[in-house]
Order: sequence, then C-alpha cells, then structure tokens
Amino acid sequence: MTHINQEIPREQWADYLARISKQEHDEWVRVESISPEMGDQPLSERLPLVDIMLETKGSEAGAVQIIVGRENESITHRILEPERLVAELNGNGGVLECLEICERGNGKTLIFFERTSVFDDMAAPI
Repeated sequence: MTHINQEIPREQWADYLARISKQEHDEWVRVESISPEMGDQPLSERLPLVDIMLETKGSEAGAVQIIVGRENESITHRILEPERLVAELNGNGGVLECLEICERGNGKTLIFFERTSVFDDMAAPI
C-alpha cells in the first residue's frame, strides 16, 4: 500500500487541525511520543479523538493540544514547540492515517487514526 507524506504549511495549521478535529471527532486514535532521551512512549491506545487544535492566544500560542478519551476520562497532550506537521495519507484515496508533529529538539508526536467499525463500537467499554 502506498503512502503520501504531505507537509502542512505553518500558516495553515490552525485550519487544518480544526478540520481534522471536526472530521475525525470520536474516531479512535493512538498517540505516541518519540524523543531522543526517552525513546518511544505510548500516550494512549485506541481512544476517541475529542479535539486537536493550535493555541493561537496567550502564553501557549503556537502550541498544539491533543485531547483523547471519553467524558470525564480524557488525556491531554501538549506539544509546546512544534516545528513541522506532516500528514501521512493512504495513497488509495487520500485518507489520513497518521499525523506527525515534529518538535524542537528532535522529538515528535504521532497520532495514528484507526478507523472504527460498527463491531468495534459495540465492543468498546462504556
């Protein structure tokens, strides 16, 4: 299966992340953080996407915030100094499979989009 990597220009980050948040809301995602010091660290496994956004105001302007989980059980991850956003798209239709957020200092956060089925939804814990 072919993949297409598409870098998102910085001036489009806010709109792009808002669109992902709307289109992929409640889709299951897996979030991993990779850093030279800590290696690969899973942050969440198969949780619904609540929100992903670019902070545009205040002291955290420029940071990317990812929220996954369910009502009263969410996980928030912030990338304080993002440098690049790269979307990995499925070559057979352009479906977003992974969003890579590269951080200052060679770290990165990966958000894997795992499409759910009716059977997955029925098997999900409440």
